[in-house]
Amino acid sequence: MIVTATYEPELSDADIERIAEKVAERVIMKLKQDSDKNKLLNITESAQRCGVSTTTFYRWRERYQELQDIAITTGGVAQFRAEDLDKFLEGK
Repeated sequence: MIVTATYEPELSDADIERIAEKVAERVIMKLKQDSDKNKLLNITESAQRCGVSTTTFYRWRERYQELQDIAITTGGVAQFRAEDLDKFLEGK
């Protein structure tokens, strides 16, 4: 003989509010991550994101064609999307 029991949890208003806050925090964190990926970074910010000095980043730009290909230049200033830098670092 198999006996099964069903349990229906009762959530208080405080429980529901806590759950809603956690969901909202995760949604906000995901939106922030998505917006950070498309953010344009200058050379200094790009070097910091890659964890190297600006001198090393300039050397990388000379050595790796990928960094030259993903640069977005406006008015002679090179900028990089964070997402493109992340892809570059994965392949390096």
